[in-house]
Amino acid sequence: MAVLIRHRVDGLTLANYDEISPPLVELVKQQPGFVLHVAFEDSRGLCVSEIWETKDQHDSYFNEHVVPNVPGEIEQEVVELHSVVKP
Repeated sequence: MAVLIRHRVDGLTLANYDEISPPLVELVKQQPGFVLHVAFEDSRGLCVSEIWETKDQHDSYFNEHVVPNVPGEIEQEVVELHSVVKP
């Protein structure tokens, strides 16, 4: 089942994201099951959200490539999606 996963790290800023993300974004685009990546600020600060075909596909990429490159504890919220419409 497709999932939306929201990632947050206390104190991480858009400037930090811009510094860390370029190689990770290039790599994620090549991953099986990857659908979409967005980053934005809301009332809680920076939020990076992704849609994946399955949580396992996300976790495999995320644990190997993102966790070692992001400072701090990463909070995740997983939302099972009912529908994903691609162009």
